[in-house]
Amino acid sequence: MRLVRLAELPPLPEAPGVYLWKQGEEVLYVGKAKNLRARVRSYFHAEGKAARIAEEATALDFIATRDEVEALLLEANLIKAHRPPYNVLLKDDKHYPFLKLTHEPFPTLLVVRRVEADGAKYYGPFPEASALRRIKTLIDRLFPLRKNSGYPMKRRRYPCLNHSMGRCLAPCVGLADPVAYGEVVRQVEAVLEGKVDGLLRELEAKMQEAAKRLEFERAAELRDQMEALKAFFSTAQQAFDPELGDLDFLGLAQAGPLAVVQLYQVRSGRILGRISRVVEKEETSPEEILWAFLRDHYLEASPLPPLILLPFPLEDLEGLEELLHRRAGRKVELRVPQRGEKARLLELAERNARLALETELKLRERRGDHPALKALQELLGLPTRPYRLEGYDVSHLQGQARVFSLAVFEGGRPKRAEYRRMRLQAGNDDYAAMEEGVFRRYTGSLKDLPLPDLLLIDGGLGQVRAAEKALERGGLRLPLVGLAKKEEVLITPEGREIRLPLTHPALRLLIHLRDEAHQNGLRYHQKRRSQELFQVLAGIPGIGETRKRLLLERYGGLEALKEAPLEELASLPGMNRKAAEALKRALAGKIAP
Repeated sequence: MRLVRLAELPPLPEAPGVYLWKQGEEVLYVGKAKNLRARVRSYFHAEGKAARIAEEATALDFIATRDEVEALLLEANLIKAHRPPYNVLLKDDKHYPFLKLTHEPFPTLLVVRRVEADGAKYYGPFPEASALRRIKTLIDRLFPLRKNSGYPMKRRRYPCLNHSMGRCLAPCVGLADPVAYGEVVRQVEAVLEGKVDGLLRELEAKMQEAAKRLEFERAAELRDQMEALKAFFSTAQQAFDPELGDLDFLGLAQAGPLAVVQLYQVRSGRILGRISRVVEKEETSPEEILWAFLRDHYLEASPLPPLILLPFPLEDLEGLEELLHRRAGRKVELRVPQRGEKARLLELAERNARLALETELKLRERRGDHPALKALQELLGLPTRPYRLEGYDVSHLQGQARVFSLAVFEGGRPKRAEYRRMRLQAGNDDYAAMEEGVFRRYTGSLKDLPLPDLLLIDGGLGQVRAAEKALERGGLRLPLVGLAKKEEVLITPEGREIRLPLTHPALRLLIHLRDEAHQNGLRYHQKRRSQELFQVLAGIPGIGETRKRLLLERYGGLEALKEAPLEELASLPGMNRKAAEALKRALAGKIAP
């Protein structure tokens, strides 16, 4: 029986807009339409997922917009905000990195994870952090943009080492000529846009002019710059017909609820890179998946190509084309080629998407479906089955040296190669320590690690909300849950407590993850205790390396060693009374009673 009847719908305009199917306060589905009235009414004559949405919904909201472009933007924002269970969520709020060329008189190049309307130029996204690091390193080495004067630029008294090495024009101390600096910025833009052929011709002409003026050192610099660019782009890119120019082409492969979408970027006839996304969603058509990918990717991607090749036709693309036109400042065409070189590019993309899908299926078969992952999805209401889990623990050594430790599980199994830990600045405030650790995980040196599908916080509601606050500061929304130690109760950010039997597979997995994170921090403290003990034992007569290791293995730390009786120390294998007496005298002087 339908909970919302056709006759009970609010008066809907025959205009573009966005509609939200709701069940109580929960948003089930967000959609856009050229004609709100016709699109919503079609749900009552549909089958499959559309019919089920209308059956489950208890209410309908709608927002009329001025045009389809506005509806498209509003749809994307509402999906990000509500994460409706019936929408395809390709991004999962995983912010891929961009390169940002700042908007100021002397721009600098930054790595960021959010695109803002600040006048800067953004290049990306880069699905692989390694690719971003390679091109950033190349630009830093070859083009003298400022690097160490902050954003916005801060004045300095003296130029940094980069200026002495010829890698910065030093605008922060007033040494840079604005015209020369603008020329460097233009060359960097050419590299980031893949327009390398024209830049190479330009550099070669400048090299010839320098040689004619007998400026051989400058000519050698330009030659080295050209060779580095040629080497980078010959190894990092695959050449195609230069007449292809600039375009993107996509491929899609699907097997049941699992699908892979791949996008290839071609600039000046070369493949710059590939973005691959895996989607797992029941009863989802290829058209829905492709549309969701186009919407999510091209609302942020930059620069936009003049041509995007699609593997099959989609309805209502006019709004997306108009949006891309406004973003690029020129026409952007979405096309399905039927023959020729461009059709062969789509065959290449489809073949590679199919291979990626087969690989994903084999990996899942090999690792098996951990029963706890499905249980976690159902228990916490996650949009997809979690694969990567990260557990966070804050520990300390006798109230000092707070440490944030991170353990990683993938497919329900530990991935110890990605365990990490860091020293914290926070004092005795447990909540501040958790917030600092989580914030630094996503904005500091660990930010290039893959984003998890679920975070496990060791602690109660205070720690969970501190972690949630850190994610908000970092511009992220990720599912998280706490695990209180005493009663092993799960705690959500809303304060809901979930009590499970200890035999429940989801709870057993989370306890294992929590214990791994705790042990990771404990190993740090053990290492620190051993270093402290070795420092105290250094220089004590009769205590060499062998006896140091013996005492460390037996007592672990200074306090236990101090409390050990003299007779016990003297009777240890490898020790004698003289060495034990020297040890006790030294400890009495180095450790306060």
